[in-house]
Amino acid sequence: MSDLVGPAVGAFLGVIAGTLITILATRHRERRAYRQQVQNLVFELRLNIKKIDRWLSEITEYRNKVNGDNLHNWSGYFDLGKAVYATTNRMLDDGSLYTTLSEQHIEALQSTIAELSPAGAKYMNEQLANLRSEFETARQTHDTYSWFNVTKQEAVRVADFWERKMRDHRSVLGEIVSAIDARSIQRRAQ
Repeated sequence: MSDLVGPAVGAFLGVIAGTLITILATRHRERRAYRQQVQNLVFELRLNIKKIDRWLSEITEYRNKVNGDNLHNWSGYFDLGKAVYATTNRMLDDGSLYTTLSEQHIEALQSTIAELSPAGAKYMNEQLANLRSEFETARQTHDTYSWFNVTKQEAVRVADFWERKMRDHRSVLGEIVSAIDARSIQRRAQ
């Protein structure tokens, strides 16, 4: 009987050790996958910041054409639907975004995602196209009063509105990236 106790204890300890190793390896893989997901999120947000910078440049060009009474030579397009949110959506779906970002950041990010979308692009581009069309009509009919006193002021107001929106979105994304970077630095220091 004593001959069986030693091998049984050894087998039992082997099962415990194997289970423990499997649990630790799984946790390590999950942590690595989460860290990679967070790195992907930061990459995605930085990419969107670059896109916003291009859109801000396009808004400036639009405003310059309006102020120069040269709107008929502007042919820009805001492809807001090209903003990338694959990782953000995946992290939202699996719940990991809630452990990564604060409630304020999630709320601001949701607003940004809603506005930098195909629907947001359609709204913005239609608004700018309508103003350009009004300019064209005023130009063709030599209705300078309508252009200078109504449409031009509206076109500048719209450009200012979209510029503020884009700057706000850029600020939100930059703030989120900074918060994630700060947390990463804190974790490395611990």
